[in-house]
Amino acid sequence: MKVGLCSSHEYQNAVSYPMKLIEKKMNRLSGDWSPRFADALDKYGIEYGVVYIDRHDWVEQADKYDVLIWKPRYMGVENSQFFKEKIYFLQHVMKKRVYPNYETAWHFDSKVAQHYLLKYQNINTPNTFVSFDYNDSIGMAKKANYPVVYKKSNGAASSAVRMVKSKKQLIRKINRKFVWVKAVNKLFKTNFDSFGYTYFQEFIKENPGDLRVSIIGHRYALGFWRQNRKNDFRASGSGRLDFGREIPPDVIKYCADISRKNRFDSMGYDILFRGDEFLVVEMSYGYTDRSLYNTNGYYSLDDSGEIESFTEGHFWPQELWVKWIIEDSGLIE
Repeated sequence: MKVGLCSSHEYQNAVSYPMKLIEKKMNRLSGDWSPRFADALDKYGIEYGVVYIDRHDWVEQADKYDVLIWKPRYMGVENSQFFKEKIYFLQHVMKKRVYPNYETAWHFDSKVAQHYLLKYQNINTPNTFVSFDYNDSIGMAKKANYPVVYKKSNGAASSAVRMVKSKKQLIRKINRKFVWVKAVNKLFKTNFDSFGYTYFQEFIKENPGDLRVSIIGHRYALGFWRQNRKNDFRASGSGRLDFGREIPPDVIKYCADISRKNRFDSMGYDILFRGDEFLVVEMSYGYTDRSLYNTNGYYSLDDSGEIESFTEGHFWPQELWVKWIIEDSGLIE
């Protein structure tokens, strides 16, 4: 099988003087995974070609390969939508093996989409309310138990995550989302979407931080703890990481079961605790590779998600991705 490594970090040659002033900043490679994917492919002796996935002829380039590996450099709201479209096209139209697959990517950066999946599969989560109906949202605000955690559907590192302490405060947010934003869009004839939605979760008390468990394929697991920001309830984006504390094996198995059931190639799970009960707050295919590299090692899992062994050391997740891809696609017999 021929392997294509997708790259979207081609050096940008500025053509005008003002742009040349910021050329170095434009071409920083932070966040790009393809060089470390390349190192891992080389390590395992797998030949590959490069697919420049952002170019106009990306389909023709991709068609030369049977297996494609792609981790975008940037994943904002708009380009993550294009990413999902391309993943779907590669997998379901071109019939390629693509990592991550569409099952992994379709709900990326959408807490709303994740909620549908988590709720339908009866996964342990905080009580969550999602509605695109104004009256429904107001009705729920009147009977919610406060405080609640109000969130935008997209965003990472706790961006647009707020504590709402009262019915009055939540109704104000709902009115802004459904009424005032829509009114401003109409008044100024902007092209922004004119619908609203409400997303909030119950607040899980007495958590000084959370646990991030990352499952690669359903074979490898890494984890670390995150402490809350000072005088805050949010841990994501705090930068206060604990790599020494033990990761509960039952949480690893639970997350591995979710990944296996849903055919996720890679998934990071944010875990909170309510007494002895653990809850999956969110999940995300995208994460920072450096944080996983800084853990003390990785767990190897058997077919049922039980821990088989622990390999001590520092490993880039790109290498574990490649190990998973080799097993899943049969690249090395």
